[in-house]
Amino acid sequence: MASKRRGFTLFEMMLAAAVLLVAAAAVTPSLSSLWGNTPINAAADSVKARMAEARSRAIAENRPYRFDVMDNSGTMRVAPDSPEFWDGTAGDGSTMTSTDSNSGPAPLVVEDTLPREIRFAGSHTLGTDGQPEASGSGTWVCPVVFLPNGTTRQDAEIAFTESGGTQLVLKVQSTTGSITTSR
Repeated sequence: MASKRRGFTLFEMMLAAAVLLVAAAAVTPSLSSLWGNTPINAAADSVKARMAEARSRAIAENRPYRFDVMDNSGTMRVAPDSPEFWDGTAGDGSTMTSTDSNSGPAPLVVEDTLPREIRFAGSHTLGTDGQPEASGSGTWVCPVVFLPNGTTRQDAEIAFTESGGTQLVLKVQSTTGSITTSR
């Protein structure tokens, strides 16, 4: 008569644990790449949405709209490109006012922030030679002004980084106002 087996040997358990460990090691890199860039991708979507808002408002209200960022922070600002909203020229760091001399619909004036670990870095306009132009002396940078016809004044790049070092760049094409993403 054969005896019944009631358990596993130590060797069998060690072999099963080794197989599970190898499988887990093979799956981990693919999972981190799946979720690893979620905060910076969400930030890119947020910036694109604000820029799309500015562009559509520029077209609807028939006036230019500025999209400003504060370098080395996660702060962005959208408002009509006129002194009563900015109290000066691009990049001067001044505050907006909430009055408008037009009697049409209320203008879009928004200041928003990215997730805490995401910061704008190196946002700038591109010159006619495709090279970055120096930003103003203040902390605010105005990389994009959307015009009433849906275009922008010039090509622009808006870069931001995640605390882990991941960088993403949004490029705005002046002739169409289209936005593309690159790493």
